[in-house]
Amino acid sequence: MLFNYLFVIEVLGVTAVLAGGSEIEFGGRSDLRLKYSVDGPGHYNGSNHICQLHAQAGQIALLSLNHQRHDQHNYVPLADSLHTCPKVSTEPIKWPAGAENSSTHIPLCTRLPESYDTPTRTSWGAESLLAEQGEPYCLFTSTSFYDGRGISVLTKPSIARQIMSMPVFNLGAAPKLFQSAPPPFEIKYVQGKGMGVIANRTIFRGERLFARPIVGIFHNDAFLDMEMEEYELRTTLIERGVDQLPDDARERVNAMIGKAGAKNDLVGKLDVNAFAEDFGGEEHSIVVPETARMNHDCRPNTMYYFDSETLVHYTHASRTINAGEEITVTYIDPLESRADRQVRIQNSWGFECTCSHCSQTPLLTDASDGRISTINRIWDQLRINFSGEKKDGEVPEVEMIETMVSMYEQERLYAHISDVWVWAAKAYKKAGKKWEALRWAYQAEEGVLLYDGPRNPDLERMGDIIYEMSIELGLEEEDNDDDN
Repeated sequence: MLFNYLFVIEVLGVTAVLAGGSEIEFGGRSDLRLKYSVDGPGHYNGSNHICQLHAQAGQIALLSLNHQRHDQHNYVPLADSLHTCPKVSTEPIKWPAGAENSSTHIPLCTRLPESYDTPTRTSWGAESLLAEQGEPYCLFTSTSFYDGRGISVLTKPSIARQIMSMPVFNLGAAPKLFQSAPPPFEIKYVQGKGMGVIANRTIFRGERLFARPIVGIFHNDAFLDMEMEEYELRTTLIERGVDQLPDDARERVNAMIGKAGAKNDLVGKLDVNAFAEDFGGEEHSIVVPETARMNHDCRPNTMYYFDSETLVHYTHASRTINAGEEITVTYIDPLESRADRQVRIQNSWGFECTCSHCSQTPLLTDASDGRISTINRIWDQLRINFSGEKKDGEVPEVEMIETMVSMYEQERLYAHISDVWVWAAKAYKKAGKKWEALRWAYQAEEGVLLYDGPRNPDLERMGDIIYEMSIELGLEEEDNDDDN
């Protein structure tokens, strides 16, 4: 099995864990190659473990698993071209269950991935150094993911266990993605923005523009906090993760435009192009280079969602897009004032937004900011009303919703309006207005599918309202599950 490791080597600050019969190159350097082999099952003496390291770049540390503490391993300086490994422990390292069929490359870690789940006691009674430091960060790569698209995952082993045991990593389990051919867009130069995505025909609301499996999952702590220990090691693993991707995915990631002045070029690309997503309850960044090609607009004409079970990122048109029009996505929360949007964009992406909404006259900008402020106050009031804290004399929900729908349309918030439609269906149902509830539930059902995806709980809620209203309006007969 791929993950029944018996040997660990640390080269250039990166820890690699190897199994019998494995081979690895470090950092893409031809002068650093390791071969490790086992003569047969049960043979665990020094003569049967042969480690060959061709070293032409100075001294390299070779270590075995004879000790629990990372700082107490057997280090053997290597100066010659060929050495035999020291005797090693026969205990396998515990890697993510089920991942042996997922990763096609030897995992690399910032530290040894042993004893990270619970603190353990060594023979001298001290707690394991690794347990005190917490989990390491390990890189897993699968070049077979989605028929060869490939993916690299840099995260904690406990989270990797959850990710790489997903059915989508099993060959044949990945869903087929249907894409219109030829695509309804082209990549062209956009004045003042660089390259952008331009519609080459009329695109209607709801049309799918992208359905792309992600090519990378990176734990945010692994590269966003430059002050943390191991930062250089983690960025080295990120670079290695991209290098290990199949050619097409690797070239697409490297072609992304990065943040100017970034300490690390690749980290700069991820910082401004990746999408936020939680795995194992912790913040990660996912990489979809095709979607990252779209430029920002505070009032975009597309909406997107990420399917966390299939690991596919979907993008749909949020309104009619005319031929020749740029296809855009928003990088920020649209329910902010122009000033707040500009600060957020400048701080995070390093540019000034010049979209049509940000380029309005001061009077129109003030009017827009006023509507945004009112929208946020209405949202707060709606949540209070539906939480059961409503007081006598407050405005009924249906009137609030009608105002919200009007302002969302006036603000051109087409990519986010499905949230209002969901609340409209609930409000009209609560008010006993069945036809209106049915109308908004149908509209919200489509909106949720396009904006949030098929796994969002609002989809089931809208289905329930559609069914209930249809029964009460005599449009459908009640489904009797009685066996009698």
